[in-house]
Amino acid sequence: MKNASLRRARRAAASLALTGALVAAGSTALAAGGGTSVGGGGDGGGDGSGGGNAVFPVRAAHSYGDGLGAGRGHQGQDIFARCGKPVVTAKRGRVKLVDYDGAAGNYVVIAGRRKAKDTVYMHLKAPSKLREGKRVQAGEKVGRVGTTGRATGCHLHFEMWSNPGWYSGGRPVDPKPSLKRWDRNS
Repeated sequence: MKNASLRRARRAAASLALTGALVAAGSTALAAGGGTSVGGGGDGGGDGSGGGNAVFPVRAAHSYGDGLGAGRGHQGQDIFARCGKPVVTAKRGRVKLVDYDGAAGNYVVIAGRRKAKDTVYMHLKAPSKLREGKRVQAGEKVGRVGTTGRATGCHLHFEMWSNPGWYSGGRPVDPKPSLKRWDRNS
């Protein structure tokens, strides 16, 4: 019972924070410097993002949009791709939350293992089929690129959070350096 109450309180706090952050950011136009990623390679971490293989989360041609701090409260990196293209887990971990928010749309939070950062996937086309508590490996399907919530154009809004995690006392961390490395190696 206590865990259920805590989960509801975290969802409520996260929903309020998400709405404010994503409305303020507004997911604007594409920035220069896109790339493509359709392979399945990875790397060994080394940046505190967690050990083991990592893969770029969008499995299609893509470009980078707004990043951390763009606009007021933007807490992640926008990755633009055609709607319906696959989104996969960047790192291994455990599914912490699968939910819908008016600003974030359909989203998934993956809790990083040990000292790894939490990863968050927003604006998914449909609710993810992943279930809370499930262990996942890098490269497992999360969903598809979409425009749910307050999104402008088809894209994945990707976040990374320091320990103890997403809206659990952690803070947003710029995911772009990790994404660029995973993009090169995938």
